[in-house]
Amino acid sequence: MNKLDVLNVLSRAGELDAASISQRLNGTPEATGMMLLRQVRDGLVMREIDRGLFVYSLTPKGEARRVYLNARERELAG
Repeated sequence: MNKLDVLNVLSRAGELDAASISQRLNGTPEATGMMLLRQVRDGLVMREIDRGLFVYSLTPKGEARRVYLNARERELAG
């Protein structure tokens, strides 16, 4: 699981809680939580409370980074 994996999952799903992201990426809850915290601090992901759970979604900056990283990955795979 890396930054791009999380950004891609959120791009497809819209809003998800940390447990759902962890499940989709086969990651541990701890690793997913740390990844999300870093992305929130970097302004790539937004966190809101919905019925007592934190839900995460992409910010415009996160979407731009996702597009850039996917293009770069395709370029390198070339």
